[in-house]
Amino acid sequence: MKNILVTGGTGYIGSHTCVELLSAGYNPIIVDNLCNSKIEVLDRIREIVPVTLYFYNVDIGDEQGMEKVFSERPIDTVVHFAGLKAVGESCKLPLWYYENNVAGTVCMLRVMARHGCKNIIFSSSATVYGPDNPIPYVEDMPTSATNPYGWTKVMQEQILRDAAVADPEMRVALL
Repeated sequence: MKNILVTGGTGYIGSHTCVELLSAGYNPIIVDNLCNSKIEVLDRIREIVPVTLYFYNVDIGDEQGMEKVFSERPIDTVVHFAGLKAVGESCKLPLWYYENNVAGTVCMLRVMARHGCKNIIFSSSATVYGPDNPIPYVEDMPTSATNPYGWTKVMQEQILRDAAVADPEMRVALL
């Protein structure tokens, strides 16, 4: 059974992803700092799929905490949902968003590299297509943003692309 690290795994999309992973025979390892979710979500997941869940109350920017997760559970793939997500709040607290979303992702990538984890699926946002692209958006459109939240997503996508270029074995999917 493959271990899939789900960052932000107690959030709405993360928890639903965990249910689907469990139903498909994977073993989700949940990492969440609970700043946008509640611990009770784990009970809801267990009600749907009654299994042992591995949960770590860790921020992805906590390098020692992430080291512990990767040391205790060999991770095959990361599905990365963790991050602050409110546009208005990002305009009032931009440094918090850059620290949490961008620096946190860089920290996680360093730990992944040390543990030989070379697969990541990143939950981005349509906000990366900015105001000038026509709808419907397509993946080859240029990216831009109009707020700090959007810029964190643009930056994270670029960091992941650069990491994949630097390491040809790294597989990155941007959602």
